[in-house]
Amino acid sequence: MKKELKKQIVDELSNEFTKDVSVFYADFKGQSVKDLEKLRKAVKEAEGKAKIVKNTLAKIAFANNGIEVEFEENNIFLWGEDQITLAKIITKHAKDYKDTFKIKGAVIEGEVKDAAYVEEVSKLPTKDELLGMVAFMMKAPIAKFAWGLNKLIEKKEQE
Repeated sequence: MKKELKKQIVDELSNEFTKDVSVFYADFKGQSVKDLEKLRKAVKEAEGKAKIVKNTLAKIAFANNGIEVEFEENNIFLWGEDQITLAKIITKHAKDYKDTFKIKGAVIEGEVKDAAYVEEVSKLPTKDELLGMVAFMMKAPIAKFAWGLNKLIEKKEQE
């Protein structure tokens, strides 16, 4: 790979791997192109990005943002602003392809996390799920009030 291309990749990744973005990395050894495309499509739908990059270039990109990370073997990097959705996608993919895809860790808010942390994050509700819970909680008192009024009307009609 030419130096200019390497520099371009590092610059691009340095701009992407900021502290506002969650970056997940996993071992994809043994994955077919079809399986990786399925993962990339899911990540893209979640407004994230996925890319296979040399470890040294990724290390330099993280170092440019003040983050020290160590990588081993081949890695696919997935990143985006919605860490919970990405964690759910990567965890599901790891469960579907246990033998060929293993989560190694993540860099979330500038901190290096292990695979167990990624698993825990994937169990949290997404933004849409939380908004649904809030809407349900806001609706509940109104529904109870309407139910109470209805019962009062029924009682008055019986009298």
